[in-house]
Amino acid sequence: MHYSMHLIKTCFVILFISLFTGTYSATAVSSAAPAQKATQAVAMYQGPLAGSQNLTKPVMRDGCYYNNANDHYKHIDYWRIAKGIALALVSPTAWNEFFFAAPFKNSEQMPAPLQTVPCKQSEEPIITWIGHASFLIQMGNFNILTDPIFGGINVDRGIIHFTIKKRIIEPGIKLEDLPPIDAIVISHNHSDHMDTTALTALAKKYDPVIFVPEGNEEDVAQMGFTHIVENSWWDSYTLAKDQKQITFSCLPAYHWSIRFSFDSYRTSLWSSWMITYNNKNVYFAGDTAYAAHFKEIATLFPSIDVALMPIGPTTEEVEDEEQDAHSEHKECHVDAHQAIDAFVDLNARCFIPMHYGTFAWGKDALEYPLPQLHKYWEKDAAKLKGKKLLVAQCGKQYILQEMQ
Repeated sequence: MHYSMHLIKTCFVILFISLFTGTYSATAVSSAAPAQKATQAVAMYQGPLAGSQNLTKPVMRDGCYYNNANDHYKHIDYWRIAKGIALALVSPTAWNEFFFAAPFKNSEQMPAPLQTVPCKQSEEPIITWIGHASFLIQMGNFNILTDPIFGGINVDRGIIHFTIKKRIIEPGIKLEDLPPIDAIVISHNHSDHMDTTALTALAKKYDPVIFVPEGNEEDVAQMGFTHIVENSWWDSYTLAKDQKQITFSCLPAYHWSIRFSFDSYRTSLWSSWMITYNNKNVYFAGDTAYAAHFKEIATLFPSIDVALMPIGPTTEEVEDEEQDAHSEHKECHVDAHQAIDAFVDLNARCFIPMHYGTFAWGKDALEYPLPQLHKYWEKDAAKLKGKKLLVAQCGKQYILQEMQ
């Protein structure tokens, strides 16, 4: 099933929830004493990044965030929702496919996933792909998670809880095998990136600092977090622990937001992140379309060691590149080729792909991304000279020194 059907299903689910539960009001999570708690790291605001004054800023209109002044795109298409509902009503087979599509076979180029128990901490940077956009980043003896999700994509709203997309590979690290977590970064509030189940468990067990874009504080507070840092683009914070410091910089992404109700559309911001320790920079792109922000980030971070870049959805071969550039995903996501273009703009040294191969989203997220990534990497070899493509095996620990 085509990846874009996920958006239709998500909108249908939001419509269903809105009709039957009214205005969203999550139940607060009990703040029980956390287990395996790391020494509490303390976040300190460093102000806007130097040189960012004239760079891209999010635009607010009528209480909603937009990528820039020219962003007027409407992601919620009621006509497509109606078509999906009509299809389900007339065809039981279509209804089944609409909600419970069987996963396609993963790309043969995707390394077989494994599960690992990571080291407790590491001074030197170690990166482990857990699946989708979830990584464990260990550096400076800090343990950091990005957009953690360990199960399927769930709807959690009041008394309603169900899975809308099953996971087709096991997480590279089990939730219970994580080391004590110091910090979590969230790119945006979509349920495959801000998973209530995982975050509630992490808040209770570790009580870490959680970095979120503006407008997301209330949601994560209701999951049990007590150390919440809201950010706008170009904000910078240091996290201090045991006489060590690590820096988190909130950076632009070109995306959108909605969470379980239509009135939440665009009311919170989205972002990418740079994590810096001892002059080593790891960039987490989050969810994003291709835009000017990648070149802007490179002006402030001229040395990026690793870029964690989304490559799904990626469609089949499209002969007309102009047509491909104007596909339905261009307002939300980079495909494999655009991810390479963004990587070149960033002038980073090592490319690690993500946002593919994890959920039953169809061929656009499972079969096509890696072959297309390899194809375009070879095609663009001249401008990628000296760069490294590392297709991470889910669950394998990668030491930064070995990535160079």
